[in-house]
Amino acid sequence: MVNVIFCGFGEEMDKRVVAKQGDLLLRVAQNNGVVIPNECKDGLCGSCAVKVEELEGELIDTGFKSEVDPDAWDKDKYTTYMDDKELNTLVEMGAISKKEAESAQQYVQQTPVRLACQCVIKGSILVKPFE
Repeated sequence: MVNVIFCGFGEEMDKRVVAKQGDLLLRVAQNNGVVIPNECKDGLCGSCAVKVEELEGELIDTGFKSEVDPDAWDKDKYTTYMDDKELNTLVEMGAISKKEAESAQQYVQQTPVRLACQCVIKGSILVKPFE
């Protein structure tokens, strides 16, 4: 079991919930009353884009890292495969750069922006709306 913290979605929706590793982020949100806009639920429209920060150990305020380091692999990050469809959608909508997408593929790590309909939860995360 892992913690998923929703922050910035509104008073009644900002909360910490417990999820199983392998759960889909959009499904966890919906099952816990957190509204994440979504249209296609297939990773093509980008309407369910959210900022995701991996949490480890105690919950401390470390800020939000806005980029994948394209020149280094961070062994402390969760290994997360991202489908080409999701990466292409994120690049097309300008949420990440092409270089970030290539780095995510090369190092099998997630980008700081994910599509909730495609994001499989691997560990404790902080989720914020993408604006």
